[in-house]
Amino acid sequence: MVGISMRSALGGSIMYLMNILKNKRSLIIAAAVFVVVALLTYRFSGAILRANSADAAPVSTNEPNLAVAREVSTIATYEAPGGTDKVRFTLGLDAGGRVISVKSTDALKGDEVSDNLAKFSTGLLLVIRGKKLSELTAVDRIGKSSLTTAAFNASLSALKAQL
Repeated sequence: MVGISMRSALGGSIMYLMNILKNKRSLIIAAAVFVVVALLTYRFSGAILRANSADAAPVSTNEPNLAVAREVSTIATYEAPGGTDKVRFTLGLDAGGRVISVKSTDALKGDEVSDNLAKFSTGLLLVIRGKKLSELTAVDRIGKSSLTTAAFNASLSALKAQL
């Protein structure tokens, strides 16, 4: 009994659609809507897929990267308003010597990562990711961290010396 009522309901829906589409004008409108939806899906599917894949693999600056072939690290000392600060810069490099990760830690506090250093690491990675360490030059100020940026620029020669 259930099979018969399902079949008649399905048949009724199909018959309703067939009656609507008998009119040529309705058929043209339905085809136009279908084409527009198909074109929009085709046009924006690449951007949607790229956005979803970017969300699935966020850039992490403080976790180890399995693709890192080598790490170089140095400690930079600089004068801050509160006294002398030391920061450790660690760059992860791929097999070709290109930067793929950055980690900035407070060398005085036993590698404790502050929010400011984490933000600096993220900003620096956005600027130097994919560039060869051997070809890096001084970077412009990263965010609001002029002193940390100056310390990084000063430590570039020590980082390059480890290649």
